Amino acid sequence: RAMASASLLASTTQRPTAPGVSARRRSPNRPRMPSAVATASPRDGDDVTRHFPDEMRAACEAVRLASIVCVETQRTLTSGEKVSKSDDSPVTVADFAAQCIVTSVLRESHPEIQMVAEESADDLRGEANAPLLDRVTSLVNKVILRADSEKEKPEDGSMVRLMFNEEVADAIDLGGKTDPSRSGKYWILDPIDGTKGFINKRQYAIALALMDDGEIVGGVLGCPNMPSEPIPPGSTEIPSEPPGVIFFASKNKGAWTAPMTHPDPTGAVGDGRVTFRATDAGAVMRIATEVTHTHGRDASYMESWGDSIVAAHDATRKLTTALGVVNPPVRIDSMAKYGALARGDTDMYLRFPPETYREKVWDHAAGAAVVTEAGGVITDGAGKRLDFAAGGVLGGGGGG
Repeated sequence: RAMASASLLASTTQRPTAPGVSARRRSPNRPRMPSAVATASPRDGDDVTRHFPDEMRAACEAVRLASIVCVETQRTLTSGEKVSKSDDSPVTVADFAAQCIVTSVLRESHPEIQMVAEESADDLRGEANAPLLDRVTSLVNKVILRADSEKEKPEDGSMVRLMFNEEVADAIDLGGKTDPSRSGKYWILDPIDGTKGFINKRQYAIALALMDDGEIVGGVLGCPNMPSEPIPPGSTEIPSEPPGVIFFASKNKGAWTAPMTHPDPTGAVGDGRVTFRATDAGAVMRIATEVTHTHGRDASYMESWGDSIVAAHDATRKLTTALGVVNPPVRIDSMAKYGALARGDTDMYLRFPPETYREKVWDHAAGAAVVTEAGGVITDGAGKRLDFAAGGVLGGGGGG
């Protein structure tokens, strides 16, 4: 059973730090950040956080573009624009469009990296599904046109190329037919994690991780409804506050957060254009845990919104009662929980699915990267590290 935790004895209270300072030792031509942003210069020799890998810049851009289609679709989603999978979880036109956008961006920037993603285009192919595929293609092309409008126009006057239906379906299937292994690089994508939250206008996340030889080395969580600051003590849910937040992390380079609409957050880190206040315009801020102690009575924790086949609240209540926790849980959909945990909204995230349910790699990979780089800890129910390279489902000694 997967359990994500910053540890009961380690607070994850938000603690912005200057570039390169950790609280625990252990696309081209994008517009620049507005000049109103507070800045901090990296220290001499502090290259660790100054230069994010090119893969992570591309990942942030892909997630930003996918968030555009999610935000637009959430406002107008109809019952005819979603289907149900075998586990009764819904899939919407936005899931398909977001996956197409992310796979297309990353295929262009890093074609050598394989893609593992949640959705396949099987429910879009065939004459009966033509209207659904038409809608997905329309959404994708709207984002292509918007992205093109943000770029400098080529001198040769060439025009942006839109996608046809079959190309959209093929792009979705770039990720929907692959499982990760312990050799090589893989993107791991959940185009909309927390689709029930998405449908009900609560929290959801576009979640993208990078795995290298079986190890998660980077992650991006696009959370279009996440407030820019942590919730106050005593809260029982995280309200929806667009435009939301993007969390991004890379191995040994820390975990960071910025407004969801920021055009180039990794570039801002590299240039030293960071801030210490989440309310600053265009703020890019490092997040890290403080090494403090929290007694069980004072601890706070998150769990999934509503009982479901993937999370049993009875098991969580038994554990928190045994630990002496008296605070009510913060209920939140999706992997947005990991971002909230990393910046200190609560001390723990607990998830105990039934024995018959197997956790999927895309449901945790990106969040694990963000929490780990913020100084937190994520394990299975037996306290063992999660294994993301055992195929499409999580491996671990304490259950999947």
